[in-house]
Amino acid sequence: MERLVPCQSRLYRFIASLVPDRADAEDLFQKTCITAWKERETFDPSRDLFPWLCGIGRNHVRHHYRSRRGAPIALAPDVVEQLADLKVEEAGRDEARQRALDDCLRGLSPQDRKMLEAYYGDRRPVRSLATALGRSADALFKTLQRLRAGLYDCVNSKMSEDIQP
Repeated sequence: MERLVPCQSRLYRFIASLVPDRADAEDLFQKTCITAWKERETFDPSRDLFPWLCGIGRNHVRHHYRSRRGAPIALAPDVVEQLADLKVEEAGRDEARQRALDDCLRGLSPQDRKMLEAYYGDRRPVRSLATALGRSADALFKTLQRLRAGLYDCVNSKMSEDIQP
């Protein structure tokens, strides 16, 4: 359960991306969670949980479409499979990108991290933050711009390192 909770919103989005009706998506999400709970003993804890959950969700979505053949908006099974594969692949890239960003943020000075946290985490306006830091808004804007560009380059560099054999 500890590992399921952080994956719940991503899992729901995965299922909702494959099923147009919100009520159906919620129902399939619940079925997926129940199945995951029942099958938890078959899960290898050394592996990533999200793809395993997506596999369960994909099976429920596939069954959902099979049971609704002839319904006006039913997707072909091969389309559902392609969408599901794409969504799992995107989730893996997003997760890798988040890990790269976390690594890059750890490489910043404490002062720069604190500034980014105040701006993005606390959603403080540039003028307000600049005043609190005793800087001009233009200078702070330039600093944030420099930090964003540096983080962008760092993340892309780490992502390309992961791709290299």
